[in-house]
Amino acid sequence: MTLLAPNFPNILHSVIDNHPLWDHPFLLRCRHGKLSVAEIRILAVQMYNFRKEFNRILASILFHCSDEKAQLVILEKLFDEMGQGDVKQSHLELFRRFTRALDMDDATLAAQMVTPETRILINTYLQIPHKYGYLAALSAVCYASTRIVSSLYSQLYQGIIDVTNLPKDSLSFFELHIDVDGNHEARLASILESSILTLERESKIKQVITELMDARLQFFNGIERQTFTSELIDNSRLLINV
Repeated sequence: MTLLAPNFPNILHSVIDNHPLWDHPFLLRCRHGKLSVAEIRILAVQMYNFRKEFNRILASILFHCSDEKAQLVILEKLFDEMGQGDVKQSHLELFRRFTRALDMDDATLAAQMVTPETRILINTYLQIPHKYGYLAALSAVCYASTRIVSSLYSQLYQGIIDVTNLPKDSLSFFELHIDVDGNHEARLASILESSILTLERESKIKQVITELMDARLQFFNGIERQTFTSELIDNSRLLINV
């Protein structure tokens, strides 16, 4: 058995920080204020399709987790996602405030299809506890979700406010995740660092985090693909009407 390197957390941070996701063209356009409203609407639909599965993802991890301290952190995170008992403050309801501000009613939103790329992201999360075990699933939440959410959502938020004039209340979902206090991440990281004691486990965790980051990149590829397809359809309609 080969013992874990003492700089293990820094190794994982490097895997995340140097991932090509951060140079994705969609995120670059967010940072430079180059999104279109049509792109934002496409993003909103697929983010909703992913977010409505996130409680189920957390519940699956909780089901497979045998560590009591980790169970508590996941349960608290799930409780937060559900508005701490107030359905009007659930994260999914906060997100629907955003989509309503984009002139999508709830029925229209619910009827939108899940793209293959979004489905891959959802399934990647759901399969981790079964495929790699609960430590890998906890790592997915800690490092590839909670740790990146503030940076990722900050970029999306900037891209949205640069080209829209949405009411502040409709953006509360993004503001909540940008201002996350890091408590869940710190507690999970502490549990993981005391549990992942071998290079073999480290290798598995790095593989899981890379798979999730790759799936997130594919998610944005799906947004790009839908945007391109939508523009082709719009251009075809213009030619027909000339």
